[in-house]
Amino acid sequence: MAPSFNSPKQELEQGICGQHGWSSSYFQAPSSRWCVEVRWGVGTRSGRIFVSDDVSDGASKAGVKKGHAAAAAVAIEGLRDIVYAANSKPTRTIEEAFGPWFDHTCFVMSGPEGWAKLWEINPTEVFVDVEGNQVTPPVLVQVCVSFHVSSFGERHDRSLCLLEMPNIHRLSDDMNRLLDDPKITKVFCDGTSGADRRSLGIVDSDNYVDLEDIASSLVGATGVRRGLARIMNLAWPNPAVRVTKDTRKASLRRDKESVLFFAAIEQGKKPRLKGLDEIPDRIRRYAAMDAWCTMMAYRGLRQQAQHEGLPLDE
Repeated sequence: MAPSFNSPKQELEQGICGQHGWSSSYFQAPSSRWCVEVRWGVGTRSGRIFVSDDVSDGASKAGVKKGHAAAAAVAIEGLRDIVYAANSKPTRTIEEAFGPWFDHTCFVMSGPEGWAKLWEINPTEVFVDVEGNQVTPPVLVQVCVSFHVSSFGERHDRSLCLLEMPNIHRLSDDMNRLLDDPKITKVFCDGTSGADRRSLGIVDSDNYVDLEDIASSLVGATGVRRGLARIMNLAWPNPAVRVTKDTRKASLRRDKESVLFFAAIEQGKKPRLKGLDEIPDRIRRYAAMDAWCTMMAYRGLRQQAQHEGLPLDE
């Protein structure tokens, strides 16, 4: 059954923009006609301004409500072909769309050997995700870095995902060294309103950026956070498929299993992890892919910005 909406504005913002991670911004033109700008990608070609005939008073709540509804109604009609094209694409989960790429190019490591490799790479930016972020330190920290290898004269992109299992008292010296280094940019996709950063003790003055903020600077702000899947669509616009968070029962069960695994440790029901072998393979891959996808989303947004001649505001 198709969802029902109370107003054209609700349909535009929740039924269209919210579903795809697009942005909408309302304003009055010099003629006093109400308008809305909708952006569905990076660059001027991926957006449009829709102009209504409504000239309601912008100084009153009733006028603003009426003007927004009128502009939204024009936008809904004008976006029909674009929305149809987006909704007609077959959907793929992040794992389905990017899992083979991850498996082929990313090495998952931990402990002294992993840290030795990371310092050998000497990164200027790292991509961080956290599991169990309601405690400090968190239950698991995933750090992804990119590097290159050469084979038969060709250069190939590869990545390292380092998994750290902090003890109950503190992060490792290597992790603290990484987080405290002002020359290394820490990139997050912190859809939990900063909980990942707080669990690591990162403060506003530290050198970090958030994909949510970068996406907003390039595509426009949204009322709610986009989340990694929608940001991946913006970063890697694919004409064939649309990446989405999986809502199938089997996938939700796997996701819940991962969440419950780390939550039990977070809540003290199970002891802290001491080694990677204590994490089931499926859950370990799930966690590592989150950091890897943060890296890929950042890389895609940067390429989109460069292609459009836009700054990557961080």
